[in-house]
Amino acid sequence: MEFEVVPIVTVGGNAYLLKGKHIALVDTLHPKAYKKIVRTLTEQGLSVGDIEFVLMTHNHFDHAGNLAKIKEVSGATVIAGAQDAGLIEGDEMPPPVSELSTSGKIMSKLPKSWVDHYQKFDKTTIDRKVEGGDVIEEFGLEVLGLPGHTAGGVGYLDRERKRAFIGDMVSYFYSRPGMPALLASDSLDDIYQSQAQLADLDLQTAYPGHGKIIEPDASKIIGLYLGKKKGA
Repeated sequence: MEFEVVPIVTVGGNAYLLKGKHIALVDTLHPKAYKKIVRTLTEQGLSVGDIEFVLMTHNHFDHAGNLAKIKEVSGATVIAGAQDAGLIEGDEMPPPVSELSTSGKIMSKLPKSWVDHYQKFDKTTIDRKVEGGDVIEEFGLEVLGLPGHTAGGVGYLDRERKRAFIGDMVSYFYSRPGMPALLASDSLDDIYQSQAQLADLDLQTAYPGHGKIIEPDASKIIGLYLGKKKGA
């Protein structure tokens, strides 16, 4: 299904405005970036009230930070991975800092209350809890199960146009692919499996949660990175 992708880029991460028959956001940035979303919408001749859908890639504060406010203003239908819904809805507490990296091991020594405060965002209900293989018919997007960074992380694939929204599964700073933040990740093995799935999709364009858009030959770039990473 035809739609335009408008990146909303901040130092803390990316969201994406989808403009077509329907209006949607993929992720909602960190809590202090609401004005950036409003400004981008205004530049596109839209307002927050025009947002019909919000497609969440995962439950971290830098992606769900403005979700509750946007849903309150717009009444948008919120879509998120089923296993990540508990934290977004407030039924679950954030997991402890992961020790998959050196920085995570250091931060794990800090009081959990400090970490939880830093990750705090307003909670809201999820209207559609999805898993890999589901379809977002309004945009012709297939849901990709992308666990590893979070248990219920998902991506959204436009197979016809060989493009996908991949959350934090691969970053792309300075035109170099990189890992998700391991201090906030669940499983290294699952990350590698999710990256391998992206590498097998023949993507031309991948829209990451952090860094520049990965293009052209996005799947090839991800596959070469994964091969080097696992061979290191």
